[in-house]
Amino acid sequence: MDRALTRRGWMAAGFCGAAGAMLHRRDARALGRTPPGGKLALALPWPVNAIDPHDQFDPAAAIFGQCLFDQLFSLETSGDPYPTLAADAPTSLGAKTIVRLREGLVTAKGRKLDARDVLFSFERARRSAALSWWGDLPPPTLVAKDPLSLAFATTDGLRIARTLSSPLFALVPRGFDPRAPDGTGAMSAETSASRLVLRRNPKAARGASFLAEITVDQAPDLLASLRSFEGNLTDVGWLGSGLHAPRPGAASFDLGSVAWIALHTGAEAGPWGAPGIAQRLIDGLDPGRLQRFGLGVQPAPSPGAATEWGGKPCDLLVGEGSAYLEELARTLSSLLSRSSHEVTVKTLPPAELARRRGSGAYSLLLGIVRPLASTGLATLISLAAASDPAAGLELVRRPPRLTSFAPRLLTRTLNLGVLGELRVTGAQAPDVHLAKSPSGEGWDLGATYRSPPPS
Repeated sequence: MDRALTRRGWMAAGFCGAAGAMLHRRDARALGRTPPGGKLALALPWPVNAIDPHDQFDPAAAIFGQCLFDQLFSLETSGDPYPTLAADAPTSLGAKTIVRLREGLVTAKGRKLDARDVLFSFERARRSAALSWWGDLPPPTLVAKDPLSLAFATTDGLRIARTLSSPLFALVPRGFDPRAPDGTGAMSAETSASRLVLRRNPKAARGASFLAEITVDQAPDLLASLRSFEGNLTDVGWLGSGLHAPRPGAASFDLGSVAWIALHTGAEAGPWGAPGIAQRLIDGLDPGRLQRFGLGVQPAPSPGAATEWGGKPCDLLVGEGSAYLEELARTLSSLLSRSSHEVTVKTLPPAELARRRGSGAYSLLLGIVRPLASTGLATLISLAAASDPAAGLELVRRPPRLTSFAPRLLTRTLNLGVLGELRVTGAQAPDVHLAKSPSGEGWDLGATYRSPPPS
């Protein structure tokens, strides 16, 4: 499936890519083009008390993960991998492939990293949906007398690099705790029940952030973010430029999608939990009723699609602390409910929601699904893994030939439906310059800056 690359060509491309990735912020600052320092204040309708880069369903990781964590490889726009935290491209050694970590890497909290942390990260990631993306690659082992290297019992180094470019294989220290996230990214994180503080990480592996600090308060509803932005209390308006009127001078932005918003059907839905039902329900919705949620381009209702819930009365489960998903769930429940087939929103703590999702003990569940990678086939594998990890793994082993990777088409055979996208969109204060992610989707808070006040 992978096209061949020569070792010399890949090393040259990888060196240039890695050097550019490490130096893009430092070079800009050295030339005086981007002023370091400054702070931002945000109020977002998303949970901020934990961030887990290995969790496919974690909205905080989708929104903030890129500025906190790095993986061993990244992809050029051409799709070719290049080393980021890895010292070089994977090296063949007989029947094995060696992946070596860069020397001197430490986390934002000062933890020195070696191959044991890489192994811990991979094993932790593979306990989640990332196992599907891993496919049938052999698990790595430590290399004797080299504390920075791992060995894979395969000679397909290119596939290893592409697999490890997924953000779900981010490097974290052993004993990682999502409630106290620690990584090698441009910023460090300090979480609390309703506030996340991101600070410049001078130990960052690929360059520290321009901003000194970003404070993110957990907004209790969608209106709170717009109200605080309109009142000049925060610097970014999520999904808009104001509640009653646009903030003067504010500039709108749409930096792309970082996840899908998905409706899952579980075992308790009975016949209405069959594959494709969730997408049929979504395809019958009036997109005008969902416009305020910024879900991206919404198609017109499909002729013949189901328009109401036909199963027994049930709960629509959603995670606590996500005002966005709670409000979206309430809108969905009003659209799907009918007499004797009512849908009622129920919030659950994240741990209980994860348990119910894993066991299938629910009828309907609303959440986000992070992409495992950016290629077309990865869309199918990501959605399939979110529906059934075993199905995602089978798709990696036997990828189908498809002419379209449109999410709403792919989910017609899955136990989830795609309602739309989690897009990083809204408005920014006049002196704020939000940077687009190098991947082309989402923001790069490490490269974001604000103009200094006039002297």
